[in-house]
Amino acid sequence: MKLNKSQIRRLIAEERAKLSEQGGESLIGETPTELEENVAMAMQELFEDLVGAESYQGTGPGWEQEISAAGFAYYQAIIDSGAAKMMLELFNDVEERLHNGDYA
Repeated sequence: MKLNKSQIRRLIAEERAKLSEQGGESLIGETPTELEENVAMAMQELFEDLVGAESYQGTGPGWEQEISAAGFAYYQAIIDSGAAKMMLELFNDVEERLHNGDYA
């Protein structure tokens, strides 16, 4: 079973609410922005698509659920590690250099 974007967003909101109640934050100590979440979600979808496209069928009939669970763990790791934030900072840096003519 593959989760759609609205289901993933609902799960994220539920988990974030649980963390807030417990006073928790991501490992980097910040709440991710919507754009950071979108980057992480795109990476999760790519992961699930690539793994799902492989000829290996995994551990049996629950393989699709395992891929979804692994994809969500990947998403969470991207958020918790600050990787999405770093990717966006790199994007902004390269875009600024582009507009400054550094690639002309």
